[in-house]
Amino acid sequence: MSKRSEREARENADLVALLAPALAATALLSYFQYRALKKQFLTGAQVKRIDDLEAHTPILAISTLGIVFALWGLYAFAAWALRGHAAFIPVAALAVYAVWLLIKRLLTAQAACLLGVVVDQQAGAITFPTFFPALRTVPLAEIAQLTREDGNKLHIAGEFGSYSLRFSDKRRRDECIYLLKSRTGAKMLAEVE
Repeated sequence: MSKRSEREARENADLVALLAPALAATALLSYFQYRALKKQFLTGAQVKRIDDLEAHTPILAISTLGIVFALWGLYAFAAWALRGHAAFIPVAALAVYAVWLLIKRLLTAQAACLLGVVVDQQAGAITFPTFFPALRTVPLAEIAQLTREDGNKLHIAGEFGSYSLRFSDKRRRDECIYLLKSRTGAKMLAEVE
C-alpha cells in the first residue's frame, strides 16, 4: 500500500471515529427533542397519537444524511482552515454556528417523525410531521375535505391549502380518518386509485 493510500485510510478511519459518536449524540438529542414535543402535544385525554415511524422513513433518512454531511463538511473545512489557512478560522467559527442551526432543525424533523400524527380533539387541531417546518398544525374546523388514495395516503384540504399524509398501512390511515371525521364536518370523497 502506498503512503498516500495509507494516509487516506487513516484519515477515513479518523472521520468514522468522529462520526460514530456524533451520530450517537444526534440520536440522543433527537430523543430529548421528541420528549419535549411529547410534553407539548400529548397532554390530556382528548389527544390521540398515530405513531407510524415506517411512513416517515424518508424524512428520517434525509435528516440523518444531512447531519452526517454537515458534520463531514464542517470537519473538512475546519481541518483545512487549521492547516495553514489561519485567515479562515473566523469563517470556520461562523460555519460551526451555521451547522449547529442546521443540525437543530434536522433534529426537530427527526423528533417530529417520532411523534407521528397527533389529533387533539380538545384543542381542535391535527399536528403532523413535514420536512420544513418539522411540524405543521391545522385546525380541525378548517378541514373541508378528506380524500383517500393508494390505500395508504390521506389528503386533507381546506382554507389552509392541502396536505398529503402518508401512512404505512390502511389501518393507521383509517384510524386518522375516523378521528378527523368524528370532530370535523369534512366530506369524505371516494378513494382515488
